[in-house]
Amino acid sequence: MGNSEKGRRNFREGGFWVKKKGFLKLVLPISLIAAMVVAFFTGCLPGQPAAVTPPVTPGAPTALPGGLTEDELTILGQLVNSNEPGVEYPIGETINVGFCAPLSGPDAGWGIPGLCGMNIFIDIVNKTGGLLVGGTRYPLKMYEFDDEAIPSKALQGVMKLVLENDAKFIAAVGGGCSDAVHPYLTEHKVVYSTLGVCDINPDRPYCIAGGDVALRLEMLRPLIVKNFLPGPDQLGRKLRYAITAQDDYIGRVYQAWEVGGAIAEGWEIVYDKHFSLETTDFAPIATAMMATNPDAISLGLCYPTFQTLLWEQLYLQGWEGPITQNYADWEANLQKVPPEYAAKCLGIDSYPLMSDPWWGEPSWPHAFTRLWNARYGPGAPEDVHRHETGIDWDHVVDFTPWCWGAQTWGLTHQGEGFPSNDDILATLRAAGSYPTVIGPGCMSGKDIQGIDNMISTTIPLCKFDLAAMDKRIFISMDYEHWFEAKKQIVIPVVEARGQMYYQRR
Repeated sequence: MGNSEKGRRNFREGGFWVKKKGFLKLVLPISLIAAMVVAFFTGCLPGQPAAVTPPVTPGAPTALPGGLTEDELTILGQLVNSNEPGVEYPIGETINVGFCAPLSGPDAGWGIPGLCGMNIFIDIVNKTGGLLVGGTRYPLKMYEFDDEAIPSKALQGVMKLVLENDAKFIAAVGGGCSDAVHPYLTEHKVVYSTLGVCDINPDRPYCIAGGDVALRLEMLRPLIVKNFLPGPDQLGRKLRYAITAQDDYIGRVYQAWEVGGAIAEGWEIVYDKHFSLETTDFAPIATAMMATNPDAISLGLCYPTFQTLLWEQLYLQGWEGPITQNYADWEANLQKVPPEYAAKCLGIDSYPLMSDPWWGEPSWPHAFTRLWNARYGPGAPEDVHRHETGIDWDHVVDFTPWCWGAQTWGLTHQGEGFPSNDDILATLRAAGSYPTVIGPGCMSGKDIQGIDNMISTTIPLCKFDLAAMDKRIFISMDYEHWFEAKKQIVIPVVEARGQMYYQRR
């Protein structure tokens, strides 16, 4: 193994374990202290005020405005003046929203759950009469199209949504579909919201992303992982980092940023390779990574099936150090490895559960979970026969700022109708911060994607919790401050791998 015997012993005995409430008691590097955020007070750079969310007191009152439940009122807290439920305003035109994503086929898991979250939010807004903008309520209506993750079908879908349904905002998964649709949507000035930050490009002024914390998460994980290990001064050498992911667009781009983040945090990269999408035997990959004597292993942005098989091989071959990755699927992983092993190796990722106790009460995530369970959970009217996932709320993270931007524009444009997408995006960029379901966000991204179209929130990080038998948030971090301090190191690493946005056009 890559850890010294002392390091391995301390790791096994818990000498470098970090507990949620004890984390800040450790002596941490200045870069980590500067990056931490407690309770999501800010997600942006200094001098920018955080958005304020009106609290909802549990248990009171019994007669709620507009016939809304307390959880619905909590969700409305993401909107300007909480959308003023129960107050009469004129009703304007219906604002149509599109959902163009895979609803069938192997990628449907990235699309179908998103419909649930979008429906929850839209239906709550409509219970108040519609989105309140400039003294008028605008009802919201969503139209969906199954693009099967096929670019040509995605183009067909957005054309239908724009021409037939007059959609002003389209939620999507993105990837190769973004390449196909962006010329058309740019011409028609329709916002296209994807799950991947790497879909953003200066040539796509109406493409926004950020609900999926990938890319920013990739850079921050090496910083977090090293605080579970003995330091270079104790080891007499740099910490060693081994990373792998599948050899495709997603694997290459996100791995480049993670390697950049690791180098910026002082790691020595001892393994940095990709495996073929056709790989079925992961034993040689685990063996090769462990042979480099790393202190930590990252599974990068491996697809769910790949990461589960890699966890199995690392367990079978005796790896005992930290394992980190973009997204850990514990329902699948625990079929292959014992929970005690998962806890020993930490399993650091993001994509938190909305039911996580971290969020506290009252909170948008907990309110969202209860509403989801009541509508889509076991025995509910629209039972989807699965548990709530990160995708259920992921698309909503981008949609709510768009709604907030329209409302904020309306505060100074009373009676002027519904704003254009240019007005909405300009309003969001001018704002210090705005609410999202996972914490305050701001418009950022120019340094990494060439345009400030990234919805940048604080980044919650999770590790496997043995008592919960699932992931639990243990820290939230402010990416913006960290990247501002480290970008001069990170960007050249990404450029050397040909993965900056201007190298991939």
